[in-house]
Formats: sequence, structure tokens, C-alpha cells
Amino acid sequence: MMHLCDRAEMARVLTLDLEPILHRLLTKRIAALGEELIDWTEILVIGADDSEDDITSAVGISPMIEPIDGARFGTSAFYPHWDWLITHAGYWELQFTFGSTFCYIILVPDADDIMPELVQLCRRYASGES
Repeated sequence: MMHLCDRAEMARVLTLDLEPILHRLLTKRIAALGEELIDWTEILVIGADDSEDDITSAVGISPMIEPIDGARFGTSAFYPHWDWLITHAGYWELQFTFGSTFCYIILVPDADDIMPELVQLCRRYASGES
């Protein structure tokens, strides 16, 4: 998992030799934050070995569990609790906002080696491509 939690780390990651689609997506998203939001945003990029527990440890919430009543994805009581889930070429982007400034952005690759339940969630609820 790549966890970008400050402006220095966001700047550093853009200097790495990343897969081109991910590099474009991160460049676009980080640029959109501007000076107003960059210090109030954290970005997670999910990797092949990451688990739901890793996500929860990093940001304190899981996309798989509705935080108010604890309903899990796949049950009839589950409903989307994020603010935005959109499809990009090769990735999904989940956004959780808190108040008027703080945001978690979770980028999930559309790949066979990523958590199957998370991929199913993204496929089911994602909006069209950006």
C-alpha cells in the first residue's frame, strides 16, 4: 500500500517510476487539491498484498463496512457510505470526506491480484469513467 499523507510524500511519489496510468491519476488528483486541500487529504493506493485490515489501519475505516450500523458489503443492510466512487481506466477512486476539508482518497487497481471483495464492491457501485 502506498499511503500519501502529506505534501512532501505526494511530491516525492510523482518523481517515482510508476505505472503510467497511476502516475497520471495521481498527478491529476494531487494538482486538483491545490494549496487549500493538500494538507487535509490522504491518498491510499491499494496493492496486491493489501488487506481490508491494512486499509482500516491506515485510515480508520473500511469501504466494506458501513460505519454507522456496521453492515458489511454483500448483506442486504449495506449501503454505500463514501462520497464518491468513480471508474478511471484501470483504477477506481473512492473518496471519503469529513467536514468541509478533510478527505481520504483510496485508489483501487482493477486487477486480479487485488482483494476480490473490494473489487466486487467497486464494480457494483462505481459511476462512469472520468
